[in-house]
Order: sequence, then C-alpha cells, then structure tokens
Amino acid sequence: MKTPAWQNDPERYDLRHTAALQYAHLDTIRHANNVAVHGLHVEARIRHQLAVLGEERLFSDTVLLRPRRTVTHFLRETHYPHDVTCATRLISVAADSYRLATGLFQQGECVGVQDCLMGAWHGDRWVDLPADVRTALDDARSTDPLATNDWPPVPPEHVPMQGYPALSEISGRYADLDPDVVIGELAVSRYIEQSRAGTLRPIRNDPGLGMLVASVDLSYHRWHRGRANVQVACGIDRIGNTSFALAGAAAVGDERLATARSTMVLIDRARHRPTPIDATLRASMEGLFITADEQDIARDG
Repeated sequence: MKTPAWQNDPERYDLRHTAALQYAHLDTIRHANNVAVHGLHVEARIRHQLAVLGEERLFSDTVLLRPRRTVTHFLRETHYPHDVTCATRLISVAADSYRLATGLFQQGECVGVQDCLMGAWHGDRWVDLPADVRTALDDARSTDPLATNDWPPVPPEHVPMQGYPALSEISGRYADLDPDVVIGELAVSRYIEQSRAGTLRPIRNDPGLGMLVASVDLSYHRWHRGRANVQVACGIDRIGNTSFALAGAAAVGDERLATARSTMVLIDRARHRPTPIDATLRASMEGLFITADEQDIARDG
C-alpha cells in the first residue's frame, strides 16, 4: 500500500507520544501481533481525544465516541523491545463524523498507518457529533492541506453469517468490555483475528510457508453493551498471485457488530519474502470461498 509521503514523517502529525512495546504483545512469529499493533493506534487516538476534548470526554454513559471504520496497514513488523512513536493527525470534521490518521514509527521507520472514521453512538444508532465535540475538533484541525488515500470499497457487508464457510462462537468474557461497559474495539479485533486463524488452519500444511497480515479493514455496525457470546465467521473472497483476501464478520445473535476484510500475504519463511500461491495451495483454498449467491468472488491469477 502506497501511503502519502507525509504519513512517513512523524513531524507531520498533530500529536506524538512514545509507547513501550511489551513482551506480551508478541505472537508465535515473535513480532507484535496485529491486535497489539491495532491497540497502539487506539492509544494514539485516545491521547489525541484527551488533548483536544479533555478528560470529560474520555468516558461516557450516553453518547460514545467510537470508530465507524478503521483501515489498518501493517507496513513492517513491529519488534520487541524497541519503543514505538505513536502519532495522530486530524484530517477532517463533518456533522456526524471525523477522520483521523495515525502512524507508528520504530527505529526511524514507519511500521504502520491507520485511517479511522470516528462517529457518535447513542443507544442503538449512529447520531451527529455533540456540538461541543464538533466545535473543539474544528478548532483543532490544521489548515495545512494534506494528500490522503481514498477509502477502499467497504468489506462485503451483505453476506449473511451462514454464507461464510467457517462459523464458530466465542464465549463472552469480562475482559472484552471497555470502560464504558461495551464490547471494546480491541475485543472486536481479536474476534476477527480468531475467525481468521480458524479459517487458515486447513491450508497451513507447509512448514516452509508463512502468512502475514498486510491490512485489516473493519466496519463497525454497532457497539453492544454488556458481555455476550459472539458468533464469528470468515471465508476467502479473493485470491491473487502472492496474496489473498479474507472477509468475515462478528455478531451477537442477529446483531452484527463488525464486518472485516483482511489482506494476507504468503511468505517463504527461509527468505522472509512474498512467494506465489501455487496450484496445490489454490486447490486447498477452494473450499474456503464465501458461497453467498450475491458475493462477487474473484480468483485472480
């Protein structure tokens, strides 16, 4: 993913702070897992929220400031124990939303970026931003013009849960709740990670091959109050040359929490470089395609 040049410079962001990567953030490939990296983007956003809106907007029992969509690109692996500089830039403000860009920097390199569309959730629906929030954001927004990427097409939200080849249930946990007693953003990210890992299990037969997450696009449909069992679903909706896309969703009963698309890259473990998806692997992936009638499945060469 080609990012605008300014996103690779931490000095072009409005706010920066340094975060210490923790050993607990590491996964089985021994770098920070994608949920931990997503958490660094969340922390950057919260620090910006504190700076612009003040502590009185940190928690809420009424109108919640929550993402409507996040598109996270993992540009490089994030390694322990090196600190990470987390940076945030306010891009735009509208009546019902505002857009933030966050960047993560480690050892002089940009290791990841995220676009986030924030909104206001009240009761069971998205509403306009509170007047004081919009005023504070308008006052904080820089007039310095910036190039930004267009939003990619949204994940396939129309696919019913039964249209995905992998469907399972995750028991609700107290740890899934955030300080406002809703199922939190990182809990949703973990649900999508778990559904993705379960889907990939049948094609992980070659010890010489590995898979990296290149990007995760999440659309958030509702913010559920209280602990609940969550159904997660996943399947393949595109195969390319060295990469493929997984689409999935998380739901509580009939209420969908989020829809996701994750771009995965196949790598040669020895060379740590992308490697083509051969005919044998493609054949093993055929049974994992989304089967909903309206889903447009692409099998690119």
